[in-house]
Amino acid sequence: METVQLIPVDPRLSAVDFRDIDLLYEKLTRALRASKNMVAKQQVLVFPEYIGLGLFLNQGGESVLEAGSIAAGLGALAKQHLGSVVWQFFKTYLDFFVGPAEQRLKRSVFQTFANEVWKIYCELFGNLAEAHRNWVVAGSILLPKIARGKSGWQLQGNRLYNQSVVFDPRGEIAGVTAKVHPTPDELGFINAGDLAAWQPVTTSWGKLAVFICADCWYPDMYSQALKFEATHYAVPAMVSPETAWSDPWNGYQPASTTPADIPAGLVGNLTEGEAWERFGLNGRLKDIRHQGGVVSQFKGSMLDLKAFGESQIIEPRKK
Repeated sequence: METVQLIPVDPRLSAVDFRDIDLLYEKLTRALRASKNMVAKQQVLVFPEYIGLGLFLNQGGESVLEAGSIAAGLGALAKQHLGSVVWQFFKTYLDFFVGPAEQRLKRSVFQTFANEVWKIYCELFGNLAEAHRNWVVAGSILLPKIARGKSGWQLQGNRLYNQSVVFDPRGEIAGVTAKVHPTPDELGFINAGDLAAWQPVTTSWGKLAVFICADCWYPDMYSQALKFEATHYAVPAMVSPETAWSDPWNGYQPASTTPADIPAGLVGNLTEGEAWERFGLNGRLKDIRHQGGVVSQFKGSMLDLKAFGESQIIEPRKK
């Protein structure tokens, strides 16, 4: 099997970095050049979870990019395009998923700008992949279901998912993954991906399992990955607030989802960082044969959403 290098690309970002997409491209390019160490012909560049959020904030200009909070920013976006947002808001009644009004409003804003942001996201990360002749796991982004249609990859339906897109070295989409285990905060306005439909991305050098953040903490994801003979693992992630990495671990959320193999009594007695080491990708891969893994953690802030975590590169385990 061809040697593959998995590389986290985790520059410190803020909302204002998304003011100009060309300047953002340059900043991401500088970050990946600083991260790369040419020891393998095939390289996979993995960006953090929620990196696509800034592309939505970009749609509202300075009033949104400099807002005091995500809620205020999305509110400003809603006011700018009130008619479209209201239409999307009432369309949620046609879906089985109807959450609290403020959560449906949040989802309506993402739905309103989905098509425009989808184009920018594909151009940004597709161009990065093509320009550097690398595979790119483009963090994650909140969009309607991304599916292959007659005219190529497109957005489908009214439901919103936290999804990651993998681009090949030609800048073309190789596969899409939806987050199967959303956090309680996410479940207020997004839908969970279907575990039964989850598959690794097939490449010329193996099968790449993409787990979005919390997904890498759950044994069912690894069972599904092994079922499809995954060889490599990539995790776009975000840990917030920015102090959480060294704060006491709060356990699985909700607690009812805690896997049976987690020892009792650890909640509050480990830091979040220690829990990631034991129960995230690194810990879960210790008993699995694989060709390498990587966790790319978001660093920086999106208005009041502030995050920090330590990215990881996990060496192959061949026995």
